[in-house]
Amino acid sequence: MKATNLVAQGPEADLGETQSVPLSSLSEMTGFPVDFIKSELLVNEDQLSMEVLRKSMASYLESTLKETK
Repeated sequence: MKATNLVAQGPEADLGETQSVPLSSLSEMTGFPVDFIKSELLVNEDQLSMEVLRKSMASYLESTLKETK
């Protein structure tokens, strides 16, 4: 839950690249089921480093934007 609290503090929070985020916490914050998050972000792990989470989110957002144009 520590990683979730840091994420909620915004971009100025010191997350560090080694900090990991459990997808269960992300699920609680967003209201989306863990399996849905995994399928949308194309990941299999239950916990992601901030680096992997950022890259996966960026890829997801880029692909979503392309679909809406």
